[in-house]
Amino acid sequence: MKRISALAFSAALLALTACSDSDDAKSEAEDPAAAPAQQAPAQQTPAPQSAAPAGQPLSRAQEQALAEAAKMPRQGTVLELMHASGYTYMKVDVGSDKPLWVAVTMMRAQPNDKVQWGEAAVMHNYESKSLHRTFDMILFASSASVIN
Repeated sequence: MKRISALAFSAALLALTACSDSDDAKSEAEDPAAAPAQQAPAQQTPAPQSAAPAGQPLSRAQEQALAEAAKMPRQGTVLELMHASGYTYMKVDVGSDKPLWVAVTMMRAQPNDKVQWGEAAVMHNYESKSLHRTFDMILFASSASVIN
């Protein structure tokens, strides 16, 4: 059951990646020498036209991205947020000395809102073409909601 949940999340992550800014996809296609660490776990394999069949194993990179995110907090207070290309990027205070960036499909939130998110995958050195910035580390979450 846990593997099916991870597989479903992986399919959602693939969908998120497929909906990203077309400039992101173009630059990755034009730069085959891009380091694997700079690509989303879901981008390391071609996006399927439909959800992967149940029982299809996750790639090692996808498993690592999910495992790393499972150790991280799943709620915090919004410090800053930006909307771009159908996503909401939130800088969240999770009670540690370093805030955490979380990306989810577009949602309504404001600074000082307390938010929680579902399963996520970690991505390192993620470059957002639409925001013109690179995130050292960001969580791509399956869903999020305000819990005030």
